[in-house]
Amino acid sequence: METQNIDNKRIAKNTIFLYIRMLFVLIVTLYTTRIVLNELGIEDYGIYNIVCGFVALFGFLNTSLSQAIQRFYNYELGKGDREAVSKVFNTSIVIQLLLIFLLLIIIELIGYYWFSSKLVVPDNRRDAAWIVFQFSIVSMFVNILSTPYSAMILSFERMNYYALVSITDAVLKLLVAISLSYVTFDKLIYYGSLLLMTSILNLFMYSVYCHKKFSFRINFQFDKQLLRPMFEFSGWNIFGSFASIIKTQGTNILLNSFFGVVVNASSGIAAQISSAIQHFSLNIVLAFRPQLITAYSQGNIHRVQKMMFTMSKIGFMLVFMLSIPVILEIDYILELWLGGVVPVYAPLFSKLTIAAMIIGVFNTPITQVIQATGKIKLYQIVTSIVMCSILPVSWILFKIGYNSSVIYWVTIIITAINQIFSLRILHNKFLFSYKIYIKKIIIPCLLLFIASPILPSILSKCVETSIYRLIVVCISSCISVIVLGYFILLDKYEKGLVKGYILNKFCNK
Repeated sequence: METQNIDNKRIAKNTIFLYIRMLFVLIVTLYTTRIVLNELGIEDYGIYNIVCGFVALFGFLNTSLSQAIQRFYNYELGKGDREAVSKVFNTSIVIQLLLIFLLLIIIELIGYYWFSSKLVVPDNRRDAAWIVFQFSIVSMFVNILSTPYSAMILSFERMNYYALVSITDAVLKLLVAISLSYVTFDKLIYYGSLLLMTSILNLFMYSVYCHKKFSFRINFQFDKQLLRPMFEFSGWNIFGSFASIIKTQGTNILLNSFFGVVVNASSGIAAQISSAIQHFSLNIVLAFRPQLITAYSQGNIHRVQKMMFTMSKIGFMLVFMLSIPVILEIDYILELWLGGVVPVYAPLFSKLTIAAMIIGVFNTPITQVIQATGKIKLYQIVTSIVMCSILPVSWILFKIGYNSSVIYWVTIIITAINQIFSLRILHNKFLFSYKIYIKKIIIPCLLLFIASPILPSILSKCVETSIYRLIVVCISSCISVIVLGYFILLDKYEKGLVKGYILNKFCNK
Protein backbone atom coordinates (compact mmCIF):
# COMPACT_ATOMS: atom_id res chain seq x y z
CA MET A 1 0.00 0.00 0.00
CA GLU A 2 2.85 2.38 0.84
CA THR A 3 4.39 1.73 -2.58
CA GLN A 4 1.08 2.50 -4.27
CA ASN A 5 0.76 5.74 -2.31
CA ILE A 6 4.23 6.78 -3.51
CA ASP A 7 3.25 5.85 -7.08
CA ASN A 8 0.01 7.84 -6.78
CA LYS A 9 1.94 10.89 -5.55
CA ARG A 10 4.31 10.56 -8.49
CA ILE A 11 1.34 10.42 -10.86
CA ALA A 12 -0.05 13.58 -9.24
CA LYS A 13 3.31 15.36 -9.52
CA ASN A 14 3.77 14.31 -13.14
CA THR A 15 0.23 15.41 -13.93
CA ILE A 16 1.00 18.87 -12.53
CA PHE A 17 4.12 19.16 -14.70
CA LEU A 18 2.17 18.07 -17.76
CA TYR A 19 -0.65 20.51 -17.13
CA ILE A 20 1.67 23.43 -16.57
CA ARG A 21 3.19 22.47 -19.90
CA MET A 22 -0.21 22.09 -21.52
CA LEU A 23 -1.58 25.43 -20.32
CA PHE A 24 1.50 27.28 -21.49
CA VAL A 25 1.66 25.49 -24.83
CA LEU A 26 -2.07 25.99 -25.38
CA ILE A 27 -1.94 29.75 -24.83
CA VAL A 28 1.18 30.19 -26.94
CA THR A 29 -0.11 27.92 -29.73
CA LEU A 30 -3.46 29.71 -29.98
CA TYR A 31 -1.74 33.08 -30.26
CA THR A 32 0.77 31.63 -32.74
CA THR A 33 -2.05 30.37 -34.94
CA ARG A 34 -3.64 33.81 -34.96
CA ILE A 35 -0.38 35.39 -36.13
CA VAL A 36 0.26 32.72 -38.76
CA LEU A 37 -3.28 32.93 -40.17
CA ASN A 38 -3.07 36.71 -40.44
CA GLU A 39 0.43 36.70 -41.98
CA LEU A 40 -0.09 33.84 -44.43
CA GLY A 41 -3.73 34.61 -45.26
CA ILE A 42 -6.55 32.10 -45.47
CA GLU A 43 -5.39 30.69 -48.82
CA ASP A 44 -1.76 29.98 -47.84
CA TYR A 45 -2.85 28.82 -44.38
CA GLY A 46 -5.22 26.34 -46.05
CA ILE A 47 -2.40 25.16 -48.34
CA TYR A 48 -0.08 24.64 -45.38
CA ASN A 49 -2.80 22.72 -43.53
CA ILE A 50 -3.59 20.35 -46.39
CA VAL A 51 0.06 19.74 -47.40
CA CYS A 52 1.28 19.05 -43.86
CA GLY A 53 -1.85 17.01 -43.24
CA PHE A 54 -1.03 14.79 -46.20
CA VAL A 55 2.44 14.10 -44.82
CA ALA A 56 0.99 13.49 -41.36
CA LEU A 57 -1.16 10.74 -42.87
CA PHE A 58 1.99 8.61 -43.04
CA GLY A 59 2.93 9.47 -39.47
CA PHE A 60 0.58 6.74 -38.25
CA LEU A 61 3.42 4.27 -38.83
CA ASN A 62 5.64 6.16 -36.43
CA THR A 63 2.78 6.58 -33.94
CA SER A 64 2.32 2.82 -33.88
CA LEU A 65 6.01 2.18 -33.29
CA SER A 66 6.13 4.92 -30.64
CA GLN A 67 3.41 3.23 -28.62
CA ALA A 68 5.17 -0.12 -29.02
CA ILE A 69 8.51 1.32 -27.87
CA GLN A 70 7.06 2.89 -24.74
CA ARG A 71 5.05 -0.23 -23.96
CA PHE A 72 8.17 -2.42 -24.11
CA TYR A 73 10.22 0.12 -22.11
CA ASN A 74 7.71 0.08 -19.26
CA TYR A 75 7.11 -3.66 -19.41
CA GLU A 76 10.84 -4.33 -18.91
CA LEU A 77 11.11 -1.60 -16.25
CA GLY A 78 8.26 -3.31 -14.39
CA LYS A 79 10.34 -6.48 -14.30
CA GLY A 80 13.43 -4.52 -13.22
CA ASP A 81 15.54 -5.54 -16.24
CA ARG A 82 17.56 -2.46 -17.25
CA GLU A 83 19.66 -4.44 -19.73
CA ALA A 84 16.46 -5.40 -21.56
CA VAL A 85 15.49 -1.71 -21.66
CA SER A 86 18.80 -0.98 -23.41
CA LYS A 87 18.01 -3.68 -25.97
CA VAL A 88 14.60 -2.11 -26.59
CA PHE A 89 16.29 1.26 -27.15
CA ASN A 90 18.79 0.02 -29.74
CA THR A 91 16.25 -2.18 -31.49
CA SER A 92 13.91 0.79 -31.76
CA ILE A 93 16.66 2.95 -33.30
CA VAL A 94 17.21 0.37 -36.05
CA ILE A 95 13.45 0.08 -36.65
CA GLN A 96 13.05 3.85 -36.93
CA LEU A 97 15.87 4.11 -39.50
CA LEU A 98 14.23 1.37 -41.58
CA LEU A 99 10.91 3.20 -41.29
CA ILE A 100 12.45 6.44 -42.57
CA PHE A 101 13.86 4.68 -45.64
CA LEU A 102 10.50 3.04 -46.37
CA LEU A 103 8.51 6.24 -45.93
CA LEU A 104 10.90 8.25 -48.10
CA ILE A 105 10.07 6.05 -51.08
CA ILE A 106 6.34 5.79 -50.39
CA ILE A 107 5.65 9.47 -49.64
CA GLU A 108 7.66 10.83 -52.57
CA LEU A 109 5.95 8.53 -55.06
CA ILE A 110 2.41 9.01 -53.77
CA GLY A 111 3.02 12.71 -53.11
CA TYR A 112 4.12 13.33 -56.71
CA TYR A 113 0.95 11.69 -58.02
CA TRP A 114 -1.23 13.62 -55.53
CA PHE A 115 0.35 16.96 -56.46
CA SER A 116 0.06 16.23 -60.16
CA SER A 117 -3.58 15.17 -60.32
CA LYS A 118 -5.49 15.52 -57.03
CA LEU A 119 -4.34 18.53 -55.02
CA VAL A 120 -6.57 21.59 -55.44
CA VAL A 121 -4.42 24.74 -55.04
CA PRO A 122 -3.99 27.91 -57.13
CA ASP A 123 -1.45 27.41 -59.92
CA ASN A 124 0.74 30.28 -58.72
CA ARG A 125 1.16 28.58 -55.29
CA ARG A 126 1.88 25.07 -56.50
CA ASP A 127 5.70 25.43 -56.40
CA ALA A 128 5.61 26.86 -52.88
CA ALA A 129 3.31 24.02 -51.78
CA TRP A 130 5.77 21.47 -53.19
CA ILE A 131 8.71 23.00 -51.29
CA VAL A 132 6.74 23.04 -48.02
CA PHE A 133 5.79 19.44 -48.74
CA GLN A 134 9.49 18.49 -48.80
CA PHE A 135 10.15 20.41 -45.57
CA SER A 136 7.28 18.56 -43.93
CA ILE A 137 8.69 15.18 -44.99
CA VAL A 138 12.12 15.93 -43.50
CA SER A 139 10.49 17.27 -40.33
CA MET A 140 8.53 14.04 -39.97
CA PHE A 141 11.74 12.01 -40.34
CA VAL A 142 13.37 14.07 -37.58
CA ASN A 143 10.36 13.43 -35.34
CA ILE A 144 10.65 9.70 -36.07
CA LEU A 145 14.27 9.74 -34.87
CA SER A 146 13.15 11.58 -31.72
CA THR A 147 10.66 8.87 -30.77
CA PRO A 148 12.96 6.39 -28.98
CA TYR A 149 14.28 9.27 -26.86
CA SER A 150 10.95 10.92 -26.00
CA ALA A 151 9.43 7.50 -25.22
CA MET A 152 12.33 6.78 -22.85
CA ILE A 153 11.82 10.09 -21.03
CA LEU A 154 8.11 9.32 -20.59
CA SER A 155 8.81 5.74 -19.48
CA PHE A 156 11.21 6.91 -16.79
CA GLU A 157 8.56 9.50 -15.82
CA ARG A 158 10.83 12.52 -16.29
CA MET A 159 7.82 14.68 -17.08
CA ASN A 160 9.54 17.89 -15.98
CA TYR A 161 12.07 17.68 -18.81
CA TYR A 162 9.42 16.52 -21.29
CA ALA A 163 7.42 19.62 -20.33
CA LEU A 164 10.51 21.82 -20.76
CA VAL A 165 11.10 20.60 -24.33
CA SER A 166 7.44 21.15 -25.23
CA ILE A 167 7.47 24.68 -23.82
CA THR A 168 10.69 25.49 -25.67
CA ASP A 169 9.15 24.17 -28.89
CA ALA A 170 6.04 26.34 -28.45
CA VAL A 171 8.09 29.48 -27.75
CA LEU A 172 10.28 28.91 -30.81
CA LYS A 173 7.23 28.46 -33.03
CA LEU A 174 5.80 31.70 -31.65
CA LEU A 175 9.05 33.51 -32.50
CA VAL A 176 8.94 32.04 -36.01
CA ALA A 177 5.36 33.30 -36.41
CA ILE A 178 6.27 36.78 -35.19
CA SER A 179 9.19 36.93 -37.60
CA LEU A 180 6.82 36.39 -40.55
CA SER A 181 5.92 40.08 -40.53
CA TYR A 182 9.56 40.96 -41.31
CA VAL A 183 9.97 38.53 -44.21
CA THR A 184 10.16 40.05 -47.69
CA PHE A 185 10.18 36.78 -49.68
CA ASP A 186 7.71 33.87 -49.77
CA LYS A 187 6.30 33.59 -46.24
CA LEU A 188 4.90 30.08 -46.71
CA ILE A 189 8.31 28.66 -47.64
CA TYR A 190 10.01 30.60 -44.85
CA TYR A 191 7.52 29.28 -42.29
CA GLY A 192 7.96 25.66 -43.38
CA SER A 193 11.75 25.85 -43.25
CA LEU A 194 11.85 27.35 -39.74
CA LEU A 195 9.45 24.73 -38.37
CA LEU A 196 11.86 22.10 -39.66
CA MET A 197 14.63 23.74 -37.64
CA THR A 198 12.55 23.53 -34.46
CA SER A 199 12.05 19.79 -35.01
CA ILE A 200 15.81 19.32 -35.30
CA LEU A 201 16.35 21.22 -32.05
CA ASN A 202 13.80 18.98 -30.30
CA LEU A 203 15.73 15.88 -31.41
CA PHE A 204 18.94 17.39 -30.08
CA MET A 205 17.39 18.20 -26.67
CA TYR A 206 15.85 14.74 -26.27
CA SER A 207 18.95 12.79 -27.35
CA VAL A 208 21.45 14.74 -25.24
CA TYR A 209 19.31 14.34 -22.12
CA CYS A 210 18.81 10.58 -22.61
CA HIS A 211 22.47 9.86 -23.22
CA LYS A 212 23.45 11.92 -20.19
CA LYS A 213 20.80 10.75 -17.69
CA PHE A 214 20.20 7.12 -18.67
CA SER A 215 23.61 6.19 -20.09
CA PHE A 216 22.18 4.30 -23.06
CA ARG A 217 24.39 4.33 -26.13
CA ILE A 218 23.53 3.69 -29.76
CA ASN A 219 25.31 0.61 -31.12
CA PHE A 220 22.96 -0.12 -34.07
CA GLN A 221 22.49 -3.67 -32.81
CA PHE A 222 19.11 -5.22 -32.34
CA ASP A 223 17.75 -8.22 -30.51
CA LYS A 224 16.15 -10.60 -33.02
CA GLN A 225 13.93 -12.08 -30.32
CA LEU A 226 12.72 -8.60 -29.43
CA LEU A 227 12.34 -7.42 -33.01
CA ARG A 228 9.48 -9.80 -33.81
CA PRO A 229 7.14 -8.95 -30.90
CA MET A 230 7.79 -5.24 -31.36
CA PHE A 231 6.95 -5.44 -35.06
CA GLU A 232 3.91 -7.61 -34.34
CA PHE A 233 2.63 -5.24 -31.67
CA SER A 234 3.25 -2.12 -33.74
CA GLY A 235 1.93 -3.83 -36.88
CA TRP A 236 -1.51 -4.36 -35.36
CA ASN A 237 -1.28 -0.94 -33.76
CA ILE A 238 -1.04 0.57 -37.23
CA PHE A 239 -4.75 -0.05 -37.72
CA GLY A 240 -5.65 2.12 -34.75
CA SER A 241 -3.19 4.87 -35.64
CA PHE A 242 -4.41 4.96 -39.21
CA ALA A 243 -8.00 5.28 -38.00
CA SER A 244 -6.97 8.21 -35.80
CA ILE A 245 -5.32 9.90 -38.76
CA ILE A 246 -8.51 9.41 -40.79
CA LYS A 247 -10.43 11.37 -38.15
CA THR A 248 -8.12 14.34 -38.62
CA GLN A 249 -5.94 14.49 -41.72
CA GLY A 250 -8.09 12.22 -43.87
CA THR A 251 -10.94 14.64 -43.33
CA ASN A 252 -8.81 17.44 -44.77
CA ILE A 253 -8.11 15.59 -48.00
CA LEU A 254 -11.76 14.67 -48.54
CA LEU A 255 -12.93 18.22 -47.81
CA ASN A 256 -10.28 19.59 -50.16
CA SER A 257 -11.44 17.31 -52.98
CA PHE A 258 -15.05 18.50 -52.74
CA PHE A 259 -14.85 22.06 -51.36
CA GLY A 260 -11.29 23.49 -51.77
CA VAL A 261 -8.77 25.18 -49.48
CA VAL A 262 -11.14 27.69 -47.85
CA VAL A 263 -13.04 24.85 -46.18
CA ASN A 264 -9.66 23.32 -45.28
CA ALA A 265 -8.84 26.51 -43.36
CA SER A 266 -12.07 26.09 -41.33
CA SER A 267 -11.27 22.44 -40.74
CA GLY A 268 -7.74 23.33 -39.63
CA ILE A 269 -9.01 25.84 -37.06
CA ALA A 270 -11.53 23.31 -35.68
CA ALA A 271 -8.82 20.66 -35.49
CA GLN A 272 -6.51 22.97 -33.54
CA ILE A 273 -9.22 23.82 -31.01
CA SER A 274 -10.22 20.19 -30.44
CA SER A 275 -6.58 19.10 -30.35
CA ALA A 276 -5.78 21.69 -27.70
CA ILE A 277 -8.67 20.48 -25.53
CA GLN A 278 -7.97 16.81 -26.17
CA HIS A 279 -4.36 17.19 -25.08
CA PHE A 280 -5.62 17.85 -21.57
CA SER A 281 -7.03 14.32 -21.45
CA LEU A 282 -3.95 12.89 -23.19
CA ASN A 283 -1.80 14.38 -20.45
CA ILE A 284 -3.61 12.05 -18.06
CA VAL A 285 -2.59 9.16 -20.29
CA LEU A 286 1.05 10.29 -20.25
CA ALA A 287 0.98 10.48 -16.44
CA PHE A 288 -0.79 7.14 -15.91
CA ARG A 289 0.50 4.94 -18.77
CA PRO A 290 3.99 4.11 -17.41
CA GLN A 291 2.60 2.82 -14.09
CA LEU A 292 -0.40 1.14 -15.74
CA ILE A 293 1.87 -0.97 -17.96
CA THR A 294 4.23 -1.63 -15.06
CA ALA A 295 1.33 -2.76 -12.86
CA TYR A 296 0.14 -5.15 -15.57
CA SER A 297 3.63 -6.62 -16.03
CA GLN A 298 3.68 -7.28 -12.26
CA GLY A 299 0.26 -8.97 -12.38
CA ASN A 300 -1.49 -6.29 -10.30
CA ILE A 301 -4.80 -6.49 -12.18
CA HIS A 302 -6.82 -4.72 -9.49
CA ARG A 303 -4.61 -1.63 -9.74
CA VAL A 304 -4.83 -1.67 -13.54
CA GLN A 305 -8.63 -1.58 -13.43
CA LYS A 306 -8.62 1.11 -10.75
CA MET A 307 -6.29 3.27 -12.83
CA MET A 308 -8.46 2.78 -15.92
CA PHE A 309 -11.55 3.99 -14.06
CA THR A 310 -9.70 6.99 -12.63
CA MET A 311 -8.32 7.90 -16.08
CA SER A 312 -11.85 7.77 -17.52
CA LYS A 313 -13.28 10.08 -14.86
CA ILE A 314 -10.49 12.65 -14.81
CA GLY A 315 -10.17 12.63 -18.59
CA PHE A 316 -13.87 13.35 -19.02
CA MET A 317 -13.86 16.07 -16.37
CA LEU A 318 -10.95 17.92 -17.92
CA VAL A 319 -12.23 17.71 -21.48
CA PHE A 320 -15.78 18.71 -20.57
CA MET A 321 -14.62 21.53 -18.29
CA LEU A 322 -12.81 23.11 -21.24
CA SER A 323 -15.45 22.22 -23.82
CA ILE A 324 -18.33 24.05 -22.10
CA PRO A 325 -16.95 27.61 -22.46
CA VAL A 326 -15.62 26.90 -25.96
CA ILE A 327 -19.02 25.70 -27.18
CA LEU A 328 -20.90 28.55 -25.48
CA GLU A 329 -18.49 31.27 -26.61
CA ILE A 330 -17.11 29.87 -29.87
CA ASP A 331 -17.95 32.91 -32.01
CA TYR A 332 -16.34 35.38 -29.63
CA ILE A 333 -13.33 33.09 -29.02
CA LEU A 334 -12.64 32.79 -32.74
CA GLU A 335 -13.05 36.53 -33.25
CA LEU A 336 -10.72 37.29 -30.35
CA TRP A 337 -8.21 34.60 -31.30
CA LEU A 338 -8.03 35.14 -35.06
CA GLY A 339 -8.36 38.91 -35.05
CA GLY A 340 -11.40 39.10 -37.33
CA VAL A 341 -10.09 36.67 -39.98
CA VAL A 342 -12.47 33.80 -39.15
CA PRO A 343 -13.01 31.08 -41.80
CA VAL A 344 -16.73 30.82 -42.44
CA TYR A 345 -17.34 27.24 -41.25
CA ALA A 346 -14.92 27.31 -38.30
CA PRO A 347 -17.54 27.82 -35.51
CA LEU A 348 -19.77 24.94 -36.64
CA PHE A 349 -16.85 22.60 -37.38
CA SER A 350 -15.35 23.37 -33.95
CA LYS A 351 -18.56 22.52 -32.06
CA LEU A 352 -19.08 19.26 -33.94
CA THR A 353 -15.44 18.22 -33.53
CA ILE A 354 -15.63 18.84 -29.77
CA ALA A 355 -18.83 16.75 -29.54
CA ALA A 356 -17.07 13.79 -31.16
CA MET A 357 -14.06 14.31 -28.91
CA ILE A 358 -16.18 14.22 -25.72
CA ILE A 359 -17.54 10.82 -26.76
CA GLY A 360 -14.10 9.55 -27.77
CA VAL A 361 -12.46 10.48 -24.47
CA PHE A 362 -13.89 7.31 -22.88
CA ASN A 363 -12.09 5.17 -25.43
CA THR A 364 -8.59 6.34 -24.47
CA PRO A 365 -8.31 4.49 -21.11
CA ILE A 366 -9.71 1.33 -22.70
CA THR A 367 -7.06 1.51 -25.40
CA GLN A 368 -4.31 1.91 -22.80
CA VAL A 369 -5.38 -1.21 -20.89
CA ILE A 370 -5.54 -3.29 -24.06
CA GLN A 371 -2.12 -1.90 -25.07
CA ALA A 372 -0.76 -3.00 -21.68
CA THR A 373 -1.96 -6.59 -22.25
CA GLY A 374 -0.20 -6.72 -25.61
CA LYS A 375 -3.23 -8.57 -27.04
CA ILE A 376 -4.27 -5.91 -29.49
CA LYS A 377 -4.94 -7.82 -32.73
CA LEU A 378 -8.75 -8.13 -32.52
CA TYR A 379 -9.17 -4.70 -30.96
CA GLN A 380 -7.20 -2.90 -33.64
CA ILE A 381 -8.84 -4.75 -36.52
CA VAL A 382 -12.40 -4.15 -35.34
CA THR A 383 -12.06 -0.55 -34.14
CA SER A 384 -10.00 0.44 -37.18
CA ILE A 385 -12.61 -0.89 -39.59
CA VAL A 386 -15.29 1.00 -37.67
CA MET A 387 -13.35 4.30 -37.65
CA CYS A 388 -12.16 3.97 -41.26
CA SER A 389 -15.79 3.84 -42.34
CA ILE A 390 -15.97 7.61 -41.71
CA LEU A 391 -14.42 8.40 -45.10
CA PRO A 392 -16.49 6.17 -47.41
CA VAL A 393 -19.74 7.10 -45.65
CA SER A 394 -18.90 10.81 -45.87
CA TRP A 395 -17.81 10.45 -49.51
CA ILE A 396 -21.17 8.92 -50.41
CA LEU A 397 -23.04 11.71 -48.61
CA PHE A 398 -20.93 14.37 -50.33
CA LYS A 399 -21.64 12.75 -53.68
CA ILE A 400 -25.41 12.92 -53.19
CA GLY A 401 -25.27 16.59 -52.25
CA TYR A 402 -24.76 16.98 -48.49
CA ASN A 403 -22.72 19.96 -47.31
CA SER A 404 -19.25 19.91 -45.75
CA SER A 405 -20.44 19.60 -42.11
CA VAL A 406 -21.88 16.13 -42.68
CA ILE A 407 -18.46 14.53 -42.23
CA TYR A 408 -18.43 15.74 -38.61
CA TRP A 409 -21.91 14.33 -37.92
CA VAL A 410 -20.73 11.00 -39.35
CA THR A 411 -17.68 11.15 -37.07
CA ILE A 412 -19.88 11.70 -33.98
CA ILE A 413 -22.08 8.69 -34.77
CA ILE A 414 -19.22 6.35 -35.65
CA THR A 415 -17.21 7.41 -32.58
CA ALA A 416 -20.15 6.35 -30.39
CA ILE A 417 -20.43 3.02 -32.23
CA ASN A 418 -16.70 2.47 -31.81
CA GLN A 419 -17.02 2.90 -28.04
CA ILE A 420 -19.53 0.03 -27.88
CA PHE A 421 -17.23 -2.29 -29.82
CA SER A 422 -14.26 -1.31 -27.65
CA LEU A 423 -16.09 -2.15 -24.42
CA ARG A 424 -17.10 -5.52 -25.81
CA ILE A 425 -13.53 -6.43 -26.77
CA LEU A 426 -12.13 -5.25 -23.43
CA HIS A 427 -14.70 -7.37 -21.61
CA ASN A 428 -13.36 -10.46 -23.41
CA LYS A 429 -9.68 -9.76 -22.70
CA PHE A 430 -9.64 -8.25 -19.22
CA LEU A 431 -11.27 -8.70 -15.82
CA PHE A 432 -14.05 -6.25 -16.47
CA SER A 433 -17.77 -5.81 -15.76
CA TYR A 434 -20.26 -3.89 -17.90
CA LYS A 435 -22.41 -3.31 -14.84
CA ILE A 436 -19.57 -1.79 -12.80
CA TYR A 437 -18.42 0.35 -15.73
CA ILE A 438 -21.90 1.73 -16.35
CA LYS A 439 -22.48 2.33 -12.63
CA LYS A 440 -19.13 4.00 -11.89
CA ILE A 441 -18.33 5.72 -15.18
CA ILE A 442 -21.22 6.15 -17.63
CA ILE A 443 -24.03 7.18 -15.27
CA PRO A 444 -21.94 9.63 -13.16
CA CYS A 445 -20.44 11.21 -16.30
CA LEU A 446 -23.91 11.54 -17.83
CA LEU A 447 -25.15 13.29 -14.69
CA LEU A 448 -22.15 15.62 -14.80
CA PHE A 449 -22.79 16.24 -18.50
CA ILE A 450 -26.35 17.37 -17.72
CA ALA A 451 -25.73 19.35 -14.54
CA SER A 452 -22.42 21.18 -15.01
CA PRO A 453 -23.33 23.37 -18.06
CA ILE A 454 -26.38 24.89 -16.30
CA LEU A 455 -24.58 27.69 -14.43
CA PRO A 456 -22.24 28.68 -17.32
CA SER A 457 -25.20 28.72 -19.74
CA ILE A 458 -27.27 30.99 -17.49
CA LEU A 459 -24.37 33.40 -17.03
CA SER A 460 -23.68 33.40 -20.77
CA LYS A 461 -27.29 34.52 -21.41
CA CYS A 462 -27.27 37.18 -18.72
CA VAL A 463 -24.07 39.01 -19.69
CA GLU A 464 -23.36 40.81 -22.96
CA THR A 465 -20.66 39.47 -25.26
CA SER A 466 -17.26 40.60 -24.00
CA ILE A 467 -13.98 39.37 -22.59
CA TYR A 468 -15.60 39.73 -19.17
CA ARG A 469 -18.35 37.26 -20.12
CA LEU A 470 -15.79 34.81 -21.49
CA ILE A 471 -13.85 34.92 -18.21
CA VAL A 472 -17.05 34.49 -16.17
CA VAL A 473 -18.15 31.50 -18.27
CA CYS A 474 -14.70 29.88 -18.01
CA ILE A 475 -14.54 30.31 -14.22
CA SER A 476 -18.11 29.08 -13.71
CA SER A 477 -17.42 26.07 -15.94
CA CYS A 478 -14.33 25.13 -13.90
CA ILE A 479 -16.18 25.54 -10.60
CA SER A 480 -19.23 23.57 -11.79
CA VAL A 481 -17.27 20.64 -13.20
CA ILE A 482 -14.77 20.41 -10.32
CA VAL A 483 -17.33 20.71 -7.51
CA LEU A 484 -19.98 18.51 -9.11
CA GLY A 485 -17.32 16.10 -10.36
CA TYR A 486 -15.94 15.67 -6.85
CA PHE A 487 -19.36 14.67 -5.48
CA ILE A 488 -20.75 12.85 -8.52
CA LEU A 489 -17.75 11.13 -10.13
CA LEU A 490 -15.19 10.31 -7.44
CA ASP A 491 -15.61 7.28 -5.19
CA LYS A 492 -14.72 7.17 -1.51
CA TYR A 493 -11.11 6.12 -2.09
CA GLU A 494 -10.51 8.80 -4.74
CA LYS A 495 -12.03 11.50 -2.53
CA GLY A 496 -9.68 10.41 0.23
CA LEU A 497 -6.69 10.77 -2.10
CA VAL A 498 -7.78 14.28 -3.07
CA LYS A 499 -8.27 15.31 0.57
CA GLY A 500 -4.94 13.79 1.57
CA TYR A 501 -3.10 15.55 -1.25
CA ILE A 502 -4.62 18.94 -0.37
CA LEU A 503 -3.89 18.50 3.34
CA ASN A 504 -0.33 17.40 2.61
CA LYS A 505 0.34 20.38 0.34
CA PHE A 506 -1.33 23.19 2.22
CA CYS A 507 -1.72 22.14 5.86
CA ASN A 508 1.59 20.43 6.66
CA LYS A 509 3.99 23.27 5.89
